[in-house]
Amino acid sequence: MVTVEDSAELDEMFALIEAMNVPAGYRAEIIEGEIVLNPQRKVHAAIIRGLNRALEAALGVDANILWAVRIDFPGTLNGYAPDIALVRDGAEEDDNGLHDYRDIEFVAEVVSKGSRRDDYDAKLKVYAAAGIPTYLIADPKTGVVHVFHAPRDGVYTDETSHTFGEKFALPVSGIMIDTSAWPRD
Repeated sequence: MVTVEDSAELDEMFALIEAMNVPAGYRAEIIEGEIVLNPQRKVHAAIIRGLNRALEAALGVDANILWAVRIDFPGTLNGYAPDIALVRDGAEEDDNGLHDYRDIEFVAEVVSKGSRRDDYDAKLKVYAAAGIPTYLIADPKTGVVHVFHAPRDGVYTDETSHTFGEKFALPVSGIMIDTSAWPRD
């Protein structure tokens, strides 16, 4: 079983982040022990809004969809705040108000200039190791959406790619994602 390491240390690091007064429009995460700040731009927000609308259309407005909310993932000091995370029905928060990564059914990240390496490398590996069933990367620079699915032994065994402008169904859930209005960088 893959476990989250150093939860107490992550709590301390997030307390430091909260005390830092992160500027508006930035998202803070801890990736492999490093505090990472990435700007949230209008393009980024439009894609997140489109994904959220697709999830709500399929699952209802009461679906447990999180935006940029801390979730601790396996490995050493991985406290991520995914752009979108879908929490399984019936999952409960712990005493600190956090969801367990094992309750996450879907994660989406929208690539920004500063997050490219983390989204395509560190997070891809950690989400697969955590057994997150589906990981979507939307890349407004390239205009491509990558959908990773079916993690096994720490790697995703299935990947599909779609260009912005296409409609496609997410694996297993069949939720339709329409990228026709997604902006490019």
